[in-house]
Amino acid sequence: MHELKRYIGETTNNQAEYRALIMALEHAKELGVTEADCRLDSELVVKQLNREYKVKDKDLAPAIRQSLESNVGIQKITFKHIYREDNKAADRLVNEAIDNH
Repeated sequence: MHELKRYIGETTNNQAEYRALIMALEHAKELGVTEADCRLDSELVVKQLNREYKVKDKDLAPAIRQSLESNVGIQKITFKHIYREDNKAADRLVNEAIDNH
């Protein structure tokens, strides 16, 4: 398991979720990963990535495109929603990135 963190400044939760996903997919490609199971605590982002919801926020559209383009080379990818309380590792990494900034 790999952990990544980066301070990205002030942004919305959904934009931060997309940026984290993009960073993770790019890292996975560097490692030669061919299958990825992405667990995100933003139900909206998961439904957008699974094409259940349309993207209404014009600021999110570029992030969605980039996250989908980032997974080129990954043969199988799934996006699953998990509850925030089940995603404590991600919260810890966010707080560390903010504190270290």
